[in-house]
Amino acid sequence: MAARTFYCRGNVANGGKIMKINISALSAELIESVKECAEMLGLETGTDGYALKNETAEGLTVRFDGKDFTVGYPENARHLFFRGLRLIKQNGDKKPYEITESRDFTELGIMLDCSRNAVRNERHVREIIRTLALMGYNELQLYTEDTYEVDGEPHFGYMRGRYTKDEMKRIDAYAARFGIEVVPCIQTLAHLNQIFRWREYDAINDTDDILLIDDERTYTLIEKMFKTLSECYASRKIHIGMDEAHMIGRGKYEDRHGAPKNRSDIMLRHLNRVVEIAGKYGYKPMMWSDMFFRLAHGGEYYVKEKGAIDEKVRALVPKNLRLVYWDYYNTDSAVYEAMIDSHLDFDREVMFAGGAWMWKGFTPSNRFSMKATEIALDACRKKGLDKILLTMWGDDGAECSDGAVLPTLVFAAEKMYGGDVKAAFKALTDIDFDKFMKIEAANDIVPTAVPEPNNPNKYLLYNDCVGGLFDYTVREGDGKTYAEHAKELKAIERKAGRYSYIFATQRALCSVLAAKVELGIKARAAYKNGDRKAIKALVHDGYTPLFAALEDFYACFAEQWEIENKPFGFEVQDYRIGGLIRRAQHCADKLCAYANGATDVIPEFEEATLESMMTPEEAARRKLDFNRFGASIGTNIMTW
Repeated sequence: MAARTFYCRGNVANGGKIMKINISALSAELIESVKECAEMLGLETGTDGYALKNETAEGLTVRFDGKDFTVGYPENARHLFFRGLRLIKQNGDKKPYEITESRDFTELGIMLDCSRNAVRNERHVREIIRTLALMGYNELQLYTEDTYEVDGEPHFGYMRGRYTKDEMKRIDAYAARFGIEVVPCIQTLAHLNQIFRWREYDAINDTDDILLIDDERTYTLIEKMFKTLSECYASRKIHIGMDEAHMIGRGKYEDRHGAPKNRSDIMLRHLNRVVEIAGKYGYKPMMWSDMFFRLAHGGEYYVKEKGAIDEKVRALVPKNLRLVYWDYYNTDSAVYEAMIDSHLDFDREVMFAGGAWMWKGFTPSNRFSMKATEIALDACRKKGLDKILLTMWGDDGAECSDGAVLPTLVFAAEKMYGGDVKAAFKALTDIDFDKFMKIEAANDIVPTAVPEPNNPNKYLLYNDCVGGLFDYTVREGDGKTYAEHAKELKAIERKAGRYSYIFATQRALCSVLAAKVELGIKARAAYKNGDRKAIKALVHDGYTPLFAALEDFYACFAEQWEIENKPFGFEVQDYRIGGLIRRAQHCADKLCAYANGATDVIPEFEEATLESMMTPEEAARRKLDFNRFGASIGTNIMTW
């Protein structure tokens, strides 16, 4: 890995002065936790500082009388003490003040995807826990399909970086110090494709990634899951998944029992069995709710009709089950309100799950995340939902740093607490909010006033240099735009402190795109004109800087992965980025052969350019949301 320079974080608390706090009056356990958070915030601790005291209060209160700081919070809400510590950093010590915050929600958490190759290492999970507490979150769900140890199942999560029982116990104990409840988030029906590569699970594979319902071996495995997790986490909440099981009952189940007359019936039977097993270990489960809607509405989830689910189906849903309504996409308040009403019709506990968009390549989509989150949270408040979760998925390789969506996480927290987003963000990170938002520059090739999902950061990175499926989305001058982005990100990187490595990855990515993005359209134009001299110059002036930029990007991204994740899963990135480098070299060789007269034909340029990846509306806006590595690099078969 190439060596890089780290830039030290500014340690200034207030007006150029480092603020010092005396934490000797706190409990021993709290002192240790406060020291770790104070270091993150740039606060010093010592007996000659302002005294920091804590007390019991109904809500969160932070007082400064000119000599002492006092943070009040309910006994069962220790996370609020750490939010109070952040508010002390935010408001400083220039004059006395008192801050009072009340909450109209009971749970505010994140769900961190640890199943798309990036299993967060224990050190990084600890930093996430501290950061959550400082923002005022009180729940962390670790989404683990097969990436956790299950007693008696050696192939479950084998070579995937699964959390061991000891790791889970340590994470849980550490989180408790900060008032964060760690909730296991697993799968007990679908999304278990990785275990089905092992032959011992063949017998319980219905079809695709789905477990075989009504087979006792399925429930033996599920019981092992619950038993193992019950020994590692103190929480008796558990997320049992069960989403997107589109082909339920259509494989081995149908072979054995015939086509089910009503697939809702077999799903409800399976659900009740799983909930029964969970109850043996004291669990109160929750599940993604989409399959109730999809089975009733021909695969559709988001419906606006009142009474969307038949009353007979609703009655069969276990009473102690929490429904999790997930929606990361809508910007229409009417959809949110109708869907919340449909969930409340079940007369069960309901949680809302929105999204911090970090699942579209290497670069986040904070602007769209915040837009959707604001509308969703307003609807939740209007309808009285008091349990909120922000999902942080890692689709197709988990390339984006979770730190890159901090603007969305702070935005959601301050929306719930009624605080100042930019002031809170500055206190937490020591970086101006608007500057940090440049983190998504790789997606801003065509800035728009209204944010919408798009991810050129990935599809243009892997767009082929001579057979590019996305060349028609590129315009002359895009390379210059990316070069400007890289320069701007470099300036932020130098002052980003502990977040500098995230900006380094984005800066290096923009440098690659600056060198690469126009190579295909320029080479094609020169070829059509028979201009061998122009192609020769393009290889020298375009590909030479590309190779250097790719090596730097690889080094930065590898460092980001090492900081945040276990090593498992990065082999996929080695093959992807390594393959990208080798393919670029081969394309340069093709062009050189033509430029030198060794060949008169480049077959890829004989093919017409088809605008097939976008709708006409997307093409007009130059906005495309396409996060599939295998389909981005070309149209040919990657596996048999």
